[in-house]
Amino acid sequence: MEKDFKEQDSNDEDWGNPPSPLTPENQKKAFRAQMIIGIVAFVGILLPGLMFWLFGK
Repeated sequence: MEKDFKEQDSNDEDWGNPPSPLTPENQKKAFRAQMIIGIVAFVGILLPGLMFWLFGK
């Protein structure tokens, strides 16, 4: 059986976009994003436990 497609050459030099520079504006955005992720994770962990405790009777 022969391959019907060409294999794409990997380019080890292509790592995508460089990271954004560390500026006060970017630090604020990163901190806000981390807080949102943390709150969502906390609620995602806490809510099933509360529901089990309240309605698990």
